[in-house]
Amino acid sequence: MKFTLLFVIIICSTSLLSSPIFAHTCELNGNTTENILKYNQCVANQGSDAELNEIRNSYESEIAKLTSENIRLERRIAKIKNALAAIISTY
Repeated sequence: MKFTLLFVIIICSTSLLSSPIFAHTCELNGNTTENILKYNQCVANQGSDAELNEIRNSYESEIAKLTSENIRLERRIAKIKNALAAIISTY
């Protein structure tokens, strides 16, 4: 049951973090001040998109690492519980 719940959590978090990313190019559509400002803002935002992708990738790798560690620790706890149950049953 725990592993099923953990699997569902992993799938949900992965699907939420990996939203579709579309390539976007900035185009200058005119010579007005408004169009130039929109173009400059678009170009400025492209740098931050790369930074966000880098942060997202580091979070995804951290989640994967913590998930595997969590599974390892749950297995260790199960072994300890079994050992304790065996000790208690001998008394």
